[in-house]
Amino acid sequence: MHVGDVMRRDLVSVGTDTSLRQAAELMTSRKVGCAIVRTDDNPGIISERDILRAVAEGADPEAKTVGDYMTWDAVVAFPSWDLGKAISTMIEGGFRHLIVVDDGIEVGVLSIRDLAAQLVSGSQ
Repeated sequence: MHVGDVMRRDLVSVGTDTSLRQAAELMTSRKVGCAIVRTDDNPGIISERDILRAVAEGADPEAKTVGDYMTWDAVVAFPSWDLGKAISTMIEGGFRHLIVVDDGIEVGVLSIRDLAAQLVSGSQ
C-alpha cells in the first residue's frame, strides 16, 4: 500500500498572514489537524500542536499569524512512497502530518489518523 492510496486529498490551506484564530476555526470546521501554508519556496504547515504551543506561550490568536508559528520548510512525502517509509519519516521527525507532493504540487496530506484508519480497516 502507498501514501497515495491513504492520503486525504481534500486540502485545507491558509496564508502566512492568516491569524491563528482564523486558522484554528478553519481547521476545526473541516475536522483536520493541520493546514498547508503555501509559500514562495517549499510548502509549509501549521498544525494543531503549533496553535496549542502559541496559546501556551500566551500569544494573542487575533494578533499572531500562521507565519509566526508554522513550520516553514515542511518535510514532504510522495504518493509512491510505501506506508512504512511514511511512518518512519513521521516517527523520526516527531510529527503527525506529511504534505504529499507530486511534480512539486501539493496533492494531499497524510496524517497519523489516516494511517490508523488504514490499519483498522485492513485488519478486518
